Amino acid sequence: MKVICYTFLLVFLYQSGQSQEIKLLRNIKPLKKRADRAYRLENYEEAAGLFVRAYEKDTFQVGLAVSAGHSFYQQDLFEQSEKWFRTGLSENPTDEDDILIFSQTLIANGKYDEAREWLNKYKSLSSEEKVAYDKIDAIDHIYQYYEDSSVVNVYPLSLNTEHEEFSPFYYKNGIVFLSNNHKSNISNELNWNDEDYMSIYSSEELESGKMTIPVAIDNDYNLDHHKGPLVIFDDFMIYTTYGFPTKKSKERRHGLYLSQFDNDKKKWVRKQSFPFNNNNYSVGQPAISTDGSTLIFASDMPGGHGGVDLYISRKKGVDWGEPQNLGTQINTSGNEMFPFLISDQLIFASDGHGGLGDLDLYRSTLTPKSSEEIINLGYPFNSPYADFGLISDSLGRTGYFTSNRKKGGTDDDIYRYRIKWAKVDCQVIDKGSNTPLQDVMAQFISGETLLDTKYTDSTGMVDLLAGPEEEITVEVSHEKYLPKSMVIPQDRLFAGKSFVTTITLEKRDDPFAEEEKTIMEKLEDLYNRKKAMIQVNGRVYEYREVGNSSFIVNADENILLSHNALDENLTLEERAKMTVEAKGLNIEEMYTVKDIYFDFGSVELTDEAKEELNKVIKIMTVDKKIAFSINSYADSRGGMAQNDELAFRRSQMISRYLIAHDIEGSRLILDSYGEQGLLNDCDDNTGCEELFHAVNRRAEFELLMRKIYK
Repeated sequence: MKVICYTFLLVFLYQSGQSQEIKLLRNIKPLKKRADRAYRLENYEEAAGLFVRAYEKDTFQVGLAVSAGHSFYQQDLFEQSEKWFRTGLSENPTDEDDILIFSQTLIANGKYDEAREWLNKYKSLSSEEKVAYDKIDAIDHIYQYYEDSSVVNVYPLSLNTEHEEFSPFYYKNGIVFLSNNHKSNISNELNWNDEDYMSIYSSEELESGKMTIPVAIDNDYNLDHHKGPLVIFDDFMIYTTYGFPTKKSKERRHGLYLSQFDNDKKKWVRKQSFPFNNNNYSVGQPAISTDGSTLIFASDMPGGHGGVDLYISRKKGVDWGEPQNLGTQINTSGNEMFPFLISDQLIFASDGHGGLGDLDLYRSTLTPKSSEEIINLGYPFNSPYADFGLISDSLGRTGYFTSNRKKGGTDDDIYRYRIKWAKVDCQVIDKGSNTPLQDVMAQFISGETLLDTKYTDSTGMVDLLAGPEEEITVEVSHEKYLPKSMVIPQDRLFAGKSFVTTITLEKRDDPFAEEEKTIMEKLEDLYNRKKAMIQVNGRVYEYREVGNSSFIVNADENILLSHNALDENLTLEERAKMTVEAKGLNIEEMYTVKDIYFDFGSVELTDEAKEELNKVIKIMTVDKKIAFSINSYADSRGGMAQNDELAFRRSQMISRYLIAHDIEGSRLILDSYGEQGLLNDCDDNTGCEELFHAVNRRAEFELLMRKIYK
């Protein structure tokens, strides 16, 4: 009897337990279904909560804990992601994707040794060994990413809020960006929460460095559906958005669309879909070349190398060519996203190359050779969290990027960066009298590259902003003195500091030296300072003379024309024309750009100044790669701080005029020197007539060679 009762009890308990298990499965099934749907729709916060609730109802379903780990990872909540991955991967895991994401989470949390162990496990399971090798190599050299971090200043923009602000792009005198800080009602076509929708806003930078209150660039455009990263060039905008569902597919995919600004209606119109949009995959996050002919974008289209890859399409007439994958040097089995083009340099974000944590920023040539290294930009550009969406001026000296480092991954913010350059301050003096020499030509050279050519001021000074730890050769020359050069070793140049040196010149023995010019002749020469600009094969070059040598220089190259003695009886334009044509080059057009001048205490542009600026506009329109530094000055009257501010406002006024005439702000560098660039002796200790003060109230245009920060 006891045996019968005991057997009955066991059967009852088994049936009861089985019933309870079925009941639990029934309880978690709708939660899991909702969680899976939320994850698929990229609503990761909701998905994480649902997966956690489902797991807590049945802790035997460890896959739910893993899914929770993925959901927290997508939000860059790495500590919570690690907690749930540990729970879900406690029993001999074999899913390579789970292992890879967990190892990435450990890297983000600074647990490098444990991450290396999991990456070795991933390597033993996956055919994608390169990803593991790259990440292990990054761990082994993790501290290299923090080298030279003092070279870069990074600070958050004043427009950041508790909402998300990300993916900036240059627009007018500021930026456009995306945010879910909505100023108007949202049409909830995707069944998302309001904070999941992004709209396009613009903001301009004030003289104080703060940003103006953001405004929607077009409310009508922000009301239809979710916006994504965008670019603006000329009067066109290429932007990312979700498409509408079709009869064949209920899935919504990202797509690229082109819009044009109607200047009469003052709004964006003519929305046009790109030919490679497709309901079966997403296309988005555009980058465009300065001439509008090359498009880079991100997509998960079939045939790629990982989750999201980068593709290139080139414009042929009015049509865009078939997209081509950028290949395995750039694309990995992970995700490559948020591209940006600087000439032939590609900036992008990736979680597939070795780095500091989640998405890191990288630099590469657009079509790298197999031997070329993909450069991780390191700290402070990168952090353990997501860093992406970098844009830069044409020299790589300043720009913006997005990071969610501030609150541990829960809030995307926009940051500004500036490169702190090393400065070379060089004074040229006469050997006999030990007095400073004015109008001496100084040529700065790095390797075989001519960096810049400048002339000494009234104090004999000339300066250059150079890359830290860069070897610089300075060659100085003047018609009445013997030429001289000096080498500044790379170990003497440090970021944010000045290297000061003196070069002494010895007079030539010239019995036939011309008589000293009169004061008025010298003044006339100062008022007629000019640059000769030459158009050759659709590119614009500046003609320069260094000693007996002549060059033409543009944004990307310098070409030696001649080493022969120059005929001083010819004008600058005549010498330029003669030497360029002697080189066998065809001059399509020649421009002469003079300094522009301001009235006393004024920042307003005179009619004469606008004439010179219109020449600059034409040059920059013809050659889209040209970039200029606007160097503005004041005379010596007034306080030093007042003159510094006045000179800066003059540079700002010039840039606003150029931007208003469709010149991109990213191609303009604003520099100001106050009263530090006097062309004569009219300082605080010398009484001068107005005519002599006026020549110092000027702005000069300096053509810049491209220099990408490494």
